[in-house]
Amino acid sequence: MDNLVTESPVLRVGRSLLTVWEWNSPADSETGYTTLPAAVKVPGLSGIKWVGSESYHAALKDNGTLWVWGTGGQEDNTGLPKTPTPVSSLYNVKSVVFNGDSLVALTNSGAVWSSVGGWKSSDSGVPGYPIKLQKMSSQSGIISIETNGMFNLVQNQKGEYWIWRAGSNQKLLQKIISLSNIARLELNLDGFAAVRKDGTVWTWGYKYAADGQLSFTQPRQIKGLHAPVSFATGENSKYAVLKDGTVAAWGTNMFGQLGISALDSRPFTVSPLLKPVTLIIDGQTVEPLQPPVFKEGRVLVPLRDVAQSLGYTIGSVGGIMTLTKDGNVVALQDGNYELGNGRILPMGEGIKVSYTSMVPAAQLAQALGFATRWEGSLYSLTLQSKQENMINLIQQ
Repeated sequence: MDNLVTESPVLRVGRSLLTVWEWNSPADSETGYTTLPAAVKVPGLSGIKWVGSESYHAALKDNGTLWVWGTGGQEDNTGLPKTPTPVSSLYNVKSVVFNGDSLVALTNSGAVWSSVGGWKSSDSGVPGYPIKLQKMSSQSGIISIETNGMFNLVQNQKGEYWIWRAGSNQKLLQKIISLSNIARLELNLDGFAAVRKDGTVWTWGYKYAADGQLSFTQPRQIKGLHAPVSFATGENSKYAVLKDGTVAAWGTNMFGQLGISALDSRPFTVSPLLKPVTLIIDGQTVEPLQPPVFKEGRVLVPLRDVAQSLGYTIGSVGGIMTLTKDGNVVALQDGNYELGNGRILPMGEGIKVSYTSMVPAAQLAQALGFATRWEGSLYSLTLQSKQENMINLIQQ
């Protein structure tokens, strides 16, 4: 299908006439999934400007009406119509948020409509309790809406934030008073994420008392993070996009998911995402466990991995680390490279990433007799031995 403007897992909106198309996922087979069937046009829908698909489907027309319908699958217990049907008495919708069973709609007048019922609804202990959309009578003058499938969060014109349990008719409704001077509040980072007017970032969680009442944990500041524009959460890892377009990450990093050029299971504080550097030694790409890092105009490389890739043997004499190749010995002492001919070269300021010693590539290459070339557009560092370089010149 061509000319897509909006896409969800099972729905697509075509640009021509802004129609909606859908398809059903194929059944499992012994060899995996079969070929995805062709999309089928959803009847009765045109002029669509937004479409969403979670445990049911929803579409917003350009005339401000909201249409909902069930998935039609065997597990569809929503009680919604099988074909797109407009929500009765709901008009002039300007935005919709959708997560799981929970859908929240905001009208031009600042009124809020929300889904009631569903699997997580506290209004019924029966899974698959029929879902219906209804107006939240106590909410007016609302300017923003959000849902994470567990809670609904709204902000009014006064700057107040109110929360209630998703899928309910404002059960556990309460005003957020955990933190003052909030510039922006989101249901994110495994709880609540707030950016205060001074740019500091604070997070807190929630808990239920024995009587079922909702309470909140004490807000805690995320040190080293200032005025982010958005957040994202992974598995035990968290991310923030900053105003300059860069990204910061924190949390655990067992699989390198933080993107900070480190591989370690221990928790990390807020750190900038670093673009990986490609390392090439004598024409061969080398992939050390700890990749090189480009930081503040310098390329830092893992000392041991690079030295061994260059053919050096790592040793120790009197507690002093040595690099040996073809009888030539370079000792690392007091922040210097001590060459066998008595020459001393400064190592430059290095860093520790996880448990790996990272040293400036230029100084290491000079001490070991290699030429360096940095290609910023490719984020590539080349180390080439003088012998290899001479062979290349002769061949040319």
